[in-house]
Amino acid sequence: MADLQATSVNGVLTSLRTENVKTSAHSLVLADRDKVVAFTGGGAQTCTIPTDATQNFPIGSVVYIGRYGSGSVTIVGAGGVSLSRTGSFSPNEEIMVRKRAANSWILIDSPKDLSGDGGSVSNASGYTIHTFTSNGTFTAG
Repeated sequence: MADLQATSVNGVLTSLRTENVKTSAHSLVLADRDKVVAFTGGGAQTCTIPTDATQNFPIGSVVYIGRYGSGSVTIVGAGGVSLSRTGSFSPNEEIMVRKRAANSWILIDSPKDLSGDGGSVSNASGYTIHTFTSNGTFTAG
């Protein structure tokens, strides 16, 4: 059974994502939409964004892609697919791709290095929380 990831706001469930676990190369299919394609393999793995002729995702579709194994994961577009960025990403990182137009996708990556100056800093449940009132510097890289 696949793992589920849930997000709630004020006790109300706002999203629930099922993981499609992959241990080798994978080309996205419609069944991956709104799910996490979780790469867990130990070798080099490639995630391919297919053309509309192969898998016609509706515009606005989102697919989450996670790297959880020791192997590398590289994102590429099939011939004719435009991606805002290609390449590999870090272990235990999750990104998302969103279809903007026919054969055109944007890759959205969460920043890995956050730092703050000013305001207050606290820790809760393994997260560092930077709280700013009106001044200071916040850098996401």
